[in-house]
Amino acid sequence: MPFGPVLKTTAPVQIAESIREALLKGEWRPGDSLPSERDLARTMGVNRSTIREALHRLAASGLVEIKQGGATRVTDFLVTAGSHLLPLLISPRGRADPALLGDLLEIRTMILGWTARAVARARPPAQQLDRLEQLATSLGDPACTAEQRQIMDLEFFEQLVQACPNRILQLFVAPLRQVYLQHREIFVGIYTAERFVSAFHRLTVEAIRRGDESGAAAAMEAYGKTALRGEGR
Repeated sequence: MPFGPVLKTTAPVQIAESIREALLKGEWRPGDSLPSERDLARTMGVNRSTIREALHRLAASGLVEIKQGGATRVTDFLVTAGSHLLPLLISPRGRADPALLGDLLEIRTMILGWTARAVARARPPAQQLDRLEQLATSLGDPACTAEQRQIMDLEFFEQLVQACPNRILQLFVAPLRQVYLQHREIFVGIYTAERFVSAFHRLTVEAIRRGDESGAAAAMEAYGKTALRGEGR
């Protein structure tokens, strides 16, 4: 069992984090029973009430199901848990999971392409297009740092989302945005001069101005795929 004694002052939080990390790593599978409260308490050097509080924290996150008088079972949390779990999946305890990061970037590529297509179809007002073009131009400035590109790229995507007439899109991108904002250091490598290609942003804006749905989608998807390099894909 991958646990050891913890400091009792923050024991419920630490225990919940330890078990959560093990669950996210797949050390227990959906449907598996966790060790009993008594066994967990003995292993971690705490009392059963501390273990019980930790388990309730996990249950509130949708990771386990607690049955009165029965075993605590691991849920199929990828199906049952909410989007709040995404940052924890990508970066448990602040360490990026390369495989899951690659999965996230793949989904990001799909959303970039779909959003650009929808915006081109919607023909947004000139003011929004002008701002997208300003950002595309600034992203091409060789004097920009990776951190500056990162900030401008996020705004570029936010502008695309705002220009998209699909109101549900915001709900889908919210957890992705949360991961991005909470873990910027994980993604900053995408924006180095060696990896970042600003031409795709310019091509996207040009295609949107023409109402070229396929061209806009292709440009943003091509940009998204540049981030997948070096991520195990």
